Amino acid sequence: MTAATAQAQAAPQRLTAGTTVCSNSPIPAGWVVTGSYPNNGCAGAGYIYTILDTSNLSSVTVCSISPIPASWVITGSYTTSTCAGTGYAYTLMKLTTQTTATVCSFSPLPAGWVVTGSYGTGTCAGSNIAYTIRRL
Repeated sequence: MTAATAQAQAAPQRLTAGTTVCSNSPIPAGWVVTGSYPNNGCAGAGYIYTILDTSNLSSVTVCSISPIPASWVITGSYTTSTCAGTGYAYTLMKLTTQTTATVCSFSPLPAGWVVTGSYGTGTCAGSNIAYTIRRL
């Protein structure tokens, strides 16, 4: 058996909580980036990301470069050293049974939600504006 054949038969690596990937790797759907660190081990990437599956979570803190899963909103933002390359972290909340919520102005709005008000806040670093949103 050649080395190439052995590689082709190798099982793909299973992702587990706290998995690390190179920053030029795609982030699986439903996963978020919880940390970013400079690293020379990822050719052409420069950073290692710590990623986490959100399927069993209702809230999580992520780096600002993280994808935001469907039905999740940004409820806070602050500076951090845990997210090298960006310097900002977001607090996310999953919308489940809520009919209203308060989110940062730069948060994605899930389908079926509308903005009903806005105000200044210190909890959304970067914009200092929060929205009150409501499910239609």
